[in-house]
Amino acid sequence: MPGIEEKKVEIAGAICAPPEPSGESQRVRPQPRHSTNLQGLLRFCVEATQSEDAPAESHVLPLDEERRKWLEEAIKSMSVDIIGLLQKQIKVLQKVDSIKPEDDISEYEQAVDIILEQVDHIDIACDFHKIGGFMVLYPCLKSPHPKIRAAGCELLAELCQNNPYCQEVVLDNEFVPKLLNMIDKDEDTEVAVKALYAVSAIIRHSQEGFNQFIHYNGPVILLKALNRTDDRFIKKTTFLLSTLCDSQPDFKSRLVFLDYIPTLITLISRERQPSHEYVLALLAALVEENATALSECRNPRHNLQEVLQKYVANCGTKEECLEEIQHCKRILYLVFGCN
Repeated sequence: MPGIEEKKVEIAGAICAPPEPSGESQRVRPQPRHSTNLQGLLRFCVEATQSEDAPAESHVLPLDEERRKWLEEAIKSMSVDIIGLLQKQIKVLQKVDSIKPEDDISEYEQAVDIILEQVDHIDIACDFHKIGGFMVLYPCLKSPHPKIRAAGCELLAELCQNNPYCQEVVLDNEFVPKLLNMIDKDEDTEVAVKALYAVSAIIRHSQEGFNQFIHYNGPVILLKALNRTDDRFIKKTTFLLSTLCDSQPDFKSRLVFLDYIPTLITLISRERQPSHEYVLALLAALVEENATALSECRNPRHNLQEVLQKYVANCGTKEECLEEIQHCKRILYLVFGCN
């Protein structure tokens, strides 16, 4: 797509928009259509529906001028200028750092929602950076309105999800420590959940992202954050940590060293919650081929064997508990040799 790959190396690290290119051919443009002419588009439509409502012997006839004009107008009426649409929302969000706590924020929330509808496509997400869209991210994250902070985090997550280009921009501009600070300090749980979502999108499948996560004490912050009472946050946190245990060979030992195991045991000792499946999955991952974790789990002060056996008994034959029961039995086998 034009505007995506050109001069990528030169601008990837800049949060601001790149300089305006000279020449019409260098301008960022919306996604091209699959068919490059009206005849091809019509042929595609006819062939796609031929088996449904057309006789087998039907043939695609050439377009006469009248039909060509009609089809062109129909396509034009359905076309969306995506770049223009994004630029309009960016203009709205450029005022976000000047709003007061008592101001109506619906206009800004709507602007973020419109952007979110477009940037799940990787090329459009890259274009969003190239037209200066990333300049509005920090003001959103610093807003006194928690809904705008949460929306900014969600937008950041969507931009970086499976997108190395946007991940590189975000990492170069040190969004990771800002997001970790929001997880640690923001009193609004929804903001913390969305900030965690953004961190996950940035650091998963990115070695540099993971390195920054470690450098800025991400594991310590997430351990502390597990004390939040929001079950959704606990679920997302433990899922991310399990994913990192699978992809980073030494990460399990780091978590064991930081005393994650006592915290995880405390969580599953409480009344059953949906997050417990993910807490147990993380605990099972930590004890797999890890002598230090096994030793910690066998410490009598945790009473882990009784905790797990009681958990299995309380689950009974409930179908929704099957994954949890399997994790419990796996841990019991690895730690205590119980079948």
